[in-house]
Amino acid sequence: MERLLIPDMALTAAEYFAIDKNEKVLVLLTDMTLYADALSIVSNRMDQIPSKDSMPGLLYSDLAKIYEKAVQLPDGGSITIIAVTTLSDGDITHAIPDNTGYITEGQLFLRTDSDTGKVIVDPFRSLSRLKQLVIGKQTREDHGQVMNTAVRLYSDAANAKTKLENGFDLSDYDNRCLDYAKDYSNKLLAIDVNISIDEMLDTGWELFSKYFTQSELGIRQALIDKYWKKQD
Repeated sequence: MERLLIPDMALTAAEYFAIDKNEKVLVLLTDMTLYADALSIVSNRMDQIPSKDSMPGLLYSDLAKIYEKAVQLPDGGSITIIAVTTLSDGDITHAIPDNTGYITEGQLFLRTDSDTGKVIVDPFRSLSRLKQLVIGKQTREDHGQVMNTAVRLYSDAANAKTKLENGFDLSDYDNRCLDYAKDYSNKLLAIDVNISIDEMLDTGWELFSKYFTQSELGIRQALIDKYWKKQD
């Protein structure tokens, strides 16, 4: 019962400070998997018919009533929610993360990188539905193209790693992608990295110029001419 009550208790306190005191409140909810498991236990003991992964059929609504308390109020108060959901056996398709992904604005998918041993933000499974409202508008003009190129090259590295594991020969480009992926994970994806957006973009350009030619990037020439970093 404590697992079921704690999110509501935290958000009730947040609403007091946001509405009555016009404060900007950040609510950290960990771990929402425990909350959903508690829902499942109560549901089963009430003889309700379970849905996917033994979760109650009302899981979506129960999670939504929590996450949708995030709000920006006219008088300046706000509630921002960051919720942690651990995965059952690493399964992102499990009912808990699956329903969460439909409700929340976006997600950061964290995993341990096998090459560096660090916990990183997985660029393939992380998402934001609102990033297009700020990238290149409130951030630097090259943000969008640097982001897309960095992830594309990281994807090429994943393909090269698959080729290596299956015993295929690697090209020079494949080897450069693998070296780039390790640097990219260490300098940009690792959760212990704490740099500004401009520093992040500059680091991206440094990695591009270290491992690739300008023609391999597919970035607009005007941006390359302005931001390309030459390595000593």
